[in-house]
Amino acid sequence: MKFFAKRLPALLLLAALTVSAAQPAAALQLPSLQWPSFGKEEEVAVESIDPGSYNAEMTLGTTQQLKPTVLPDNATDKEVVFASEDISIIQVGQDGLIGAASVGTTRVSATAGGVTIYYTITVTPDPSTVVSDMDAAISEEEIAVGATATISVSVSPSSAASTANVTFSSSNESVATVNNFGRVTGVGKGSATITITCGDIVRTVSVKVYVPTDGIHLNTNYLVLKPGATAQISGSVSPSTAPQGLTFRSSDTSVATVSSSGTVTAVGAGSTSIIVSNGDSSSMVTVIVNQGTNHSTSGSGSSSGSSDGSDSETADQDPIVQQINDPQIEVVNLNQGDIPTVTTQMLDALRRTGKTMNITGEGYILTIRGTDIRNTQNALATAVTFTPSQEEDGLEFSLNEGGAMPCAVSLTLTGDNAGYGRLYLYNTATQQWQFLNSYADSVVTTDTAGRYLLTNNTLTFVHMNFYALAAAGVALLAIVVVYIVVKKRYWFW
Repeated sequence: MKFFAKRLPALLLLAALTVSAAQPAAALQLPSLQWPSFGKEEEVAVESIDPGSYNAEMTLGTTQQLKPTVLPDNATDKEVVFASEDISIIQVGQDGLIGAASVGTTRVSATAGGVTIYYTITVTPDPSTVVSDMDAAISEEEIAVGATATISVSVSPSSAASTANVTFSSSNESVATVNNFGRVTGVGKGSATITITCGDIVRTVSVKVYVPTDGIHLNTNYLVLKPGATAQISGSVSPSTAPQGLTFRSSDTSVATVSSSGTVTAVGAGSTSIIVSNGDSSSMVTVIVNQGTNHSTSGSGSSSGSSDGSDSETADQDPIVQQINDPQIEVVNLNQGDIPTVTTQMLDALRRTGKTMNITGEGYILTIRGTDIRNTQNALATAVTFTPSQEEDGLEFSLNEGGAMPCAVSLTLTGDNAGYGRLYLYNTATQQWQFLNSYADSVVTTDTAGRYLLTNNTLTFVHMNFYALAAAGVALLAIVVVYIVVKKRYWFW
């Protein structure tokens, strides 16, 4: 049996050959033989790709994992390759992890076995960084030409403040300009609208620019009246482009009242001030009401006198001296324009009454205390002009125009003048600046007239007397010559 099994294929072949030998050669056909396969599998093509679940909308800065499924499950090439059409919006790794890089929309492709599908992804901003509301306000609604105002902006939510893109624009740059930080500068007279924009949110603020006042010129600077008497205050404003409308206000209506047109009516004995303003600048008229005065005076305060002579003396008296002597006035407050000089009569009245006088100028307040006055013979100029120093970084000014001071005074610096921390006095003998420790909290206290320097710098000086140095050199040379002569004479050099 084993022999038969081993020989069967050969017998079949032999039988086939025998049969074919009996047929024509053209009709000879061999049976088809199938050779066995030894472990080789057939390739299965990819038919489709299931994208799986994913978020078509992503928040900026977040990531998500794409999980596509290659079909059929027995596909030969199941490796998926990912690619982003715009990597500035979506970045993708080969494992399918994608990240939202910027706001926008793009597609991510997934390819396997020649089959490709696309994920359309839209990136939206983080809500905490998106401005939903905005408020804007300007620090000053009216500014002078050359002056500035600041626009403050607040956004909601507050977490969006660091990423908010806020822009500013002016409707009329010939009136006012605005920079990228919201600083508005007055250019010319008129009105302008400042527009503040952040994304789709728009806000506006208005600003009015006026020409600053150089001065208010009044027909008088003081009035002496009796109760019931009236006088008229009138004035003009320069330049003509500055606000011309004047308002009048009495500091003490129990002494004198004033109408909107400037008519002053004396009420009771005493003194007061009428404040005249155009909204930008102001001036003052001193009003003195004397019970015994039988007529009114103004300007220089001259009078024709009264029947008993005593009232004439009062009317002729300087109105500022009368304020100092008035027992109802404890502190005399004046503007520098109304009192360019503190006269010897004023100093004497201050010394006798022990009162204090405050004189307000541009950038300073000059204070004179009657208790400090020792010399009433030297008048005191009240004008103090501050100018940039030509030698050092700071401001220079002088007191009493360089003349002798009647007493120690206090100079309180205001505005930009108060921004300095050190004070120096120019020493004419050494021609150097000398540091003073009598300056604190923006107040200069001094009894010395002269040239002063305000600065934040610490000044140091090395002073060398070149004449003394030359003399010393000559002396040293003479000593050397004498030494040589003596040595040569006695030591036979």
